[in-house]
Amino acid sequence: MGLYGDGLPLAPLMAGRPGDWLVVIYLGVFQLGLAYVFLSRAIGRISALDASLFLLAEPVLSPLWAWLVHRETPGPMALVGGAVILGATAAKSWRDSRLGAVRVTAG
Repeated sequence: MGLYGDGLPLAPLMAGRPGDWLVVIYLGVFQLGLAYVFLSRAIGRISALDASLFLLAEPVLSPLWAWLVHRETPGPMALVGGAVILGATAAKSWRDSRLGAVRVTAG
């Protein structure tokens, strides 16, 4: 018996081909790593609400891309969650435009 028992938890990791691992490394570096570098550099330049709404756009768009590319139908909860996030984004944009109009007319 080795360090990890009978080795079953590591079995999926050992099954990957070298090409699969190159894809995983590529996605880890560029899709995740580079995105977080850009995010960490930009986060100080926008408000917390803008940052959170921007980050919430990804879960909203994921079911859309899955539907468009793979014809995978989103479930009811995915649609409700997307509607909540899009509604919050629209309300915030509307509020910002109203406050901007008030500041311009008042200032």
